[in-house]
Amino acid sequence: MLACAFLLAVSTISPETDLLRVAKGKSRLGREMRHVETGGYYEQLIDGNRLSKPEELAEENADQPPPGWVPFGASGIVEPDPSYLRWRMKPNLDMTWNGARFRTNSRGYRTPEVPLDKPNGVYRIVVVGSSNTMGHGVADDEAYPRLLEAWFRGLPDPGRRIEVVNLAVSGDSPSRKLLRMAIEVEKYHPDWILTDASILDPSLEERHLDAVVHSDPMPTIPLEYVAAALHRSKVSAGDSPLEFQKKIRFELKALLDGAYGGWSDYSRRTGVPLTMVLLPRADEKHENPVMHKLIHVLVRRYQLDCLDLSDAFGDLDVDAFRVSPWDKHPSVLGHRLIFESLRDALVARGELPGLALGR
Repeated sequence: MLACAFLLAVSTISPETDLLRVAKGKSRLGREMRHVETGGYYEQLIDGNRLSKPEELAEENADQPPPGWVPFGASGIVEPDPSYLRWRMKPNLDMTWNGARFRTNSRGYRTPEVPLDKPNGVYRIVVVGSSNTMGHGVADDEAYPRLLEAWFRGLPDPGRRIEVVNLAVSGDSPSRKLLRMAIEVEKYHPDWILTDASILDPSLEERHLDAVVHSDPMPTIPLEYVAAALHRSKVSAGDSPLEFQKKIRFELKALLDGAYGGWSDYSRRTGVPLTMVLLPRADEKHENPVMHKLIHVLVRRYQLDCLDLSDAFGDLDVDAFRVSPWDKHPSVLGHRLIFESLRDALVARGELPGLALGR
């Protein structure tokens, strides 16, 4: 078991706490959760261990990908990891995936090569996230973290070179992001950590834990709050997908609470400022006021700094900001809009943690 468990333990919540009351009742939250499920297409897209053949993927969806389109799990980008993380991206890739250039560095991340020991004169931002931040469906330099770094390079000299290191991996749920912080982020000596968040996160967590519980052998659960939620839910490897979903659904708020509390604890323990970036959903246009309120309740509870970019796509039609009907991630325009919203929020602040921004 990873030694980080003691620092990641956070309070959990039951289905009848203030969070549920804030969420305006079970029925309304339940209806909204049905609109943020990643079941079917989305979780198959990110889950290389479940379904990896394009023809199998097409059978489950009306929006069928064209011949030759390859989902993430069959792309050759990932390899299995027996730990709770379940997979990692292969190092030193230089390939074309569904028409987009996809490269990884020597540590298996879609980011330029950087030394772990931060050079003098460098302000380092480390980004943790899932597929939308990794840049699923767009080329390396089109993902919003790369656009952000390019913008920093064009600013008046703030006295230090600003570097953006993108550790996002497709499929990373909130608990996986927390674990990646514990085992990876500190190695880079960051000045600031950005972690993405989305109203899809509870469903990503559900799908991840379903796969974890059904793994053979089942990996050690390194996060105390996750182990507690699995125990309370009484899920087992014998559960069908529907049975697992019904059992774990009552723990999704506790799992989100645990992750946010863990992010906050990590920032306090390391002394590194952390900001949560709330991304817009790119899979469809749908209002999620209950989930948004729940997220902001947790942000306040754990005193997390948050940049809410959930309105970045404005009134655009869904086909304008997503890659395609069969790749429901931000398009080139979608990433540009996320970057512009993030840039404008940073300009309004006038500074990064510990560093003034030139105008």
